[in-house]
Amino acid sequence: MKFKDLQECHKLIECENIEIAAYFEVHKKDYTPILKEYYNPSSLLIYVEQGILDINFENKLYTFPKGSFCFARKYTNVFATKRFLETEQQAKTYTFIMPDVFLRKIIDKFKFEKSLQPIEERIFKLAPTKKLLGVIDTIKNAIEKDQDIDTEVLETKIIESLKAIISTNPKLAILFKEFSLAKRADLTLFMRNNFMMKVPLEEFAKITGRSLSTFTREFKIVFGTTPHKWILKKRLQAAYKILSETSKKISDVYVETGFEDMAHFSKVFKKEFGFSPSEIKNKISN
Repeated sequence: MKFKDLQECHKLIECENIEIAAYFEVHKKDYTPILKEYYNPSSLLIYVEQGILDINFENKLYTFPKGSFCFARKYTNVFATKRFLETEQQAKTYTFIMPDVFLRKIIDKFKFEKSLQPIEERIFKLAPTKKLLGVIDTIKNAIEKDQDIDTEVLETKIIESLKAIISTNPKLAILFKEFSLAKRADLTLFMRNNFMMKVPLEEFAKITGRSLSTFTREFKIVFGTTPHKWILKKRLQAAYKILSETSKKISDVYVETGFEDMAHFSKVFKKEFGFSPSEIKNKISN
C-alpha cells in the first residue's frame, strides 16, 4: 500500500489499527505560522523531521525541535504552530494516530509494578531511539520514492519500538496504560475540531464515549439542534471558506470537507448560500 494524497502537503496511510499522516508546510516569503487548535480522539506520536513544533497546553509552551518525538494524550485540547528557518524551506512532521486498541497492543502482557501511581502528564517527549528512527526512515523512503509499504510489518515495527521504550521506563508504561482507557470526550471541543470526520453518527457517539441516544440528546442540549443539521452546516461553512479563499478545485473541496457526492454537495451548498460552488469560483476569477 502507498501513502495517498489527502490535500495539499498532506499524505496519509492507514494500517489496520493505526493511521500515519505526513505533513509538509512549504516555505513562502510572507509565511506566518498558523495557530491551530486540536482535540483528537486518539493519542498522537509526532516526529519533527524539519522545523520546530510549538504546542501550547493550559498556558504552558512545549517546544519540540528538529529530530524530536512528541507524545500527546487523547482528548488534550492544544494549540500548535510549526515554524522553520528560511534555509529549511519547509517544516516536516510525521504523525502517528494511535487509537486505544493500538495502545493496548503495546502494553499487552506487560507486568506493571503495584507501586506505580497514576500521573496527569498529557504531553511529553520520547527519546529518538534507533528503532523509532528506523520506522521514520521506512516511511520517508515510501513517500519520497512513491513505494508500496507493508502496513502489517510497519505496524509491528512501531509496536516493537514503543514496547522497547516502556520496558526500560516503568513511568511510560503506566502512561500508555492510562492513555488506553476509555474516556468521555468534551462534546463541544470534540465536535468543533472533528466535524469533518467521515463517520456515521453511531461512530461519533462511540468515539466520544456515549451511546447514540445519549450522544444525540446531549448534542441537542449543547448545540440547540440535531447532529446532522449542525455537522452539515459546519461542513458547508468550511467549504465556502476554502472555495472563496483558495484556488482549490471544487472536486477536491467537497471531499476535503466530508461530503461523499459532488451532486449532493452542490445541491445543499446552493440551498445554504443561494448560489452554487461553481458560481462562487466564477466570482473570484472575474
